[in-house]
Amino acid sequence: MTNTTAKAQLLDLLIEPLKGCKGLYAHRQNLMQRVMRMPDLEVRDHLDRLKASHFPAPEPCRAK
Repeated sequence: MTNTTAKAQLLDLLIEPLKGCKGLYAHRQNLMQRVMRMPDLEVRDHLDRLKASHFPAPEPCRAK
């Protein structure tokens, strides 16, 4: 994944819960500026944590 793709995915995950809210455009611009200034490693770390919270790994099957 390229750095640009990682930043775009992070921005999408951060904005998703806010869709439909009043004032989203101004908030989106602020988030975009903050994400674009982040170092690549920090972006990937945030992206990994957000993905883990949105899409938790399934629990392993326990055989009885």
